[in-house]
Amino acid sequence: MSNDELRDSAAKRLGVSAENGNLQFDRKSLLAGMGGWLGVVETILPSVLFGTSFAISGEALISVILAGGTSAVFILYRLVTRKSASSALIGAFAVGFAAWLALREGGQAVDYFIPGFITNAVYGSVLLISILVRWPIIGVLVELLRGHNMSWRKNTRTLTIYSAVTAFWVGFFSLRLAVQLPLYFAGNTELLATARVAMGPPLYALVIVSTWLMLRATVLKPR
Repeated sequence: MSNDELRDSAAKRLGVSAENGNLQFDRKSLLAGMGGWLGVVETILPSVLFGTSFAISGEALISVILAGGTSAVFILYRLVTRKSASSALIGAFAVGFAAWLALREGGQAVDYFIPGFITNAVYGSVLLISILVRWPIIGVLVELLRGHNMSWRKNTRTLTIYSAVTAFWVGFFSLRLAVQLPLYFAGNTELLATARVAMGPPLYALVIVSTWLMLRATVLKPR
């Protein structure tokens, strides 16, 4: 991956745009950070269909077919339009794994959401480890976009700020698990599906906005 591709990826992760080391935040960059309208719909619609269909039919098979089929359409669209083949293939594996969990012998409809728990746990763990080893990921991404070297890690104040913002993201992924895992163990499929939607793009957007405000008030403010 080239430096430009790395910077583009970092900008999307943070929901910002960058030009000549200057970071900017607006509605367009926020939407890009969420994967665009396609990414938002792709995240929300399968969970809505899954929860609604299960509440009406009580059949895991019908719910999995509707949700999994919808996800498959989005994946196929990405492959056909060559938007992101790697993301599409990863998504295909995740959908297939989720469907297998829900429909396997002894499985339950609520098991369809297990891959989401794994994803949140992995992201949260990686971010936490980055803080512990003094390479907070938010700091790495921001300074990559600003075109700076890694000397910022020698500045205690800057390192502390980036660690705190990264910890904020750890809290985000942890909150998802703290709310959704009890619903999973209670077997409350409909409410879990609702929580997945509410804690998906809407909460993610709030976290991105909050991150920008924290960074702008500290490391990005004019000197």
